[in-house]
This record gives sequence, structure tokens and C-alpha cells, in this order.
Amino acid sequence: MNKVLFYAFLMRLTVEERVFILESYLKTMSYAHCIQSFLEKFRILKMNVTRAIEEVNERTLRKVARNMVKRVDKYIEMNGHHSQHLLQIQVSRVIKHVVNLSK
Repeated sequence: MNKVLFYAFLMRLTVEERVFILESYLKTMSYAHCIQSFLEKFRILKMNVTRAIEEVNERTLRKVARNMVKRVDKYIEMNGHHSQHLLQIQVSRVIKHVVNLSK
């Protein structure tokens, strides 16, 4: 569409329609950078995740497997209940120990 036709088109519009078109255009232009920025951040995140996956070795997999077995054993020991409260108890004990050491 050439400039003359576009100008003629704009002149037939009401003020409200012109404002709507201008507002839509400005939003598109304003958010274009945000979208590019988001896509760039997503690309970097994808590269980082891929690199981390590639760095997983047999030793890491063995550690994960041992940890999983420990967690399942603890789950069974707790009769199917979560053991999160045990972690909180352990943290409380460590804090009390540190406080006692500082006295």
C-alpha cells in the first residue's frame, strides 16, 4: 500500500479508530524488543540446560540412584508419610548447636 492510499485510508477513519491503530502500532513496536529479549534469554537457557545434561556422567548417575534409594527407604520407614519435618528438626538442632557453641 503506498503512502497516498494509506493517508486516504486514515482520513476516512474516526479519531477513535486512528487512536486505536496508533496505539496498536505503538504496543507492537514497544513489545518487539521484549519479545526478542525473551527469545534470547530462552535460547541461552536452552543452551545451559543442554550443556548441563551433556555434563552428566556415570558417577553423577550413581549418586542420584543411591540418593533415590535412600529417599525411598526413608519414605518406607515413615509409613508413606513425607519426611520433610525431619529435615526441619535437623535444621533446628544445627541452629541450637551453633547457638550453644557461640555462648
